[in-house]
Amino acid sequence: MGNCLKAQCPDGAVYAASTTKDAAGPAHGATGSAADGGADVAADAAAEYDAYGEEDEYAAGPGASAAPEPGNTDVEAAYIRWGELGPPCSMLSDDLPDWRFELDASKWKSYTLEDSIVLDRFMEAFRKKQAIEEDPPRLAKVRLLRKECIVDLQALTCQVGDSRPRKLQRHAVKSGWLSNRYFFEAFKAALAGSGVTVDAHPEEMFDFRFNQDFRNLADDGRKLMRGGQPYQLPLGWKRFAVNVKGQYDDGDNKWLKEDDSGWAVAYHGTTGEGLTGILCTGFRVGDRQKFENDTGAGIYCTPLIDVAQHYSKPKKYQGHTVQIVLQLRVKPSAIKHITDSSATPFEKKYWVINNPAHIRAYGVLIRELSLLDYVPPEVMVYGKSNPHVQKILKELIDEHEANK
Repeated sequence: MGNCLKAQCPDGAVYAASTTKDAAGPAHGATGSAADGGADVAADAAAEYDAYGEEDEYAAGPGASAAPEPGNTDVEAAYIRWGELGPPCSMLSDDLPDWRFELDASKWKSYTLEDSIVLDRFMEAFRKKQAIEEDPPRLAKVRLLRKECIVDLQALTCQVGDSRPRKLQRHAVKSGWLSNRYFFEAFKAALAGSGVTVDAHPEEMFDFRFNQDFRNLADDGRKLMRGGQPYQLPLGWKRFAVNVKGQYDDGDNKWLKEDDSGWAVAYHGTTGEGLTGILCTGFRVGDRQKFENDTGAGIYCTPLIDVAQHYSKPKKYQGHTVQIVLQLRVKPSAIKHITDSSATPFEKKYWVINNPAHIRAYGVLIRELSLLDYVPPEVMVYGKSNPHVQKILKELIDEHEANK
């Protein structure tokens, strides 16, 4: 696997390197059904990107020129072919590419991470040709933010249709402590604690292109739906995408659709050890379930991240105490609600899925949370004054002190 392209460029090109991200830019990974919720962000970016296809008063930057129309051998020679591209950058890199286009004068918008990786591969191919050829091909035909584009890798511009070329920039985004590398090392450590050794490459198990960072997003009031059920974004968490495309239903990915034809979104709190079994062998129906007479035996989940997180006790790894919650898709017709009169309001927020085949994990959510801030589910069900709950809370305080 190759390394991410370093910030180098032809003289005079706009090719800035930065360790920060514009507030206007969408979070990386906000694209496609494998990053559910991210597509809503990507759709917003694509809507603004539609301005590419309209004439306006914005003048192209220095060195920019309209891309030649393909159609003859001489013109085609100006294009870099997909078959000439090298491998994508390692998703375990501490610096990931963040390509941006100029939406308006001095206003920049980020492409998705998947698009940025594609642009990196074309730029690397261009630079290699530039080093050995007098007049190397400089154009690339790519699809960015759902638009067919012509990218001029020398002038660093992008053009949609007959619109004016727009300037491009490349920045490098620092992953911070909750990087793909940290996540995968923590994942392997959790599996090792259960006696499981991971020999697979991380990208065989996870598709990091579709990660979504919700830690700095705020609720904008939009009501989202998936599979006919309300979808609560996991605000405050970072999601690492499980590699699930093509893994079910003979490769049919309709269950990942982001409309009523897809499956509903739910959450399942777990420990690192529990994560091991679920991702390796799938969900299993447990014995002696509290509401079995009401709903039948099944797997418990909830559409509310704030409920699921109570079942994920934080665990310390490499200096950070983190919670883990699985993001799921569940078959809408399989959802059973708890109606038992003995259930507390908290317990009535659960869903029960009887058939394990009707519940699929497609994302691993992580956030940092101190043991002192963690509220175990027993508090929500029985109350703080319960003697057993008091004992649990005392144990959490003792564990926190021991971890200092």
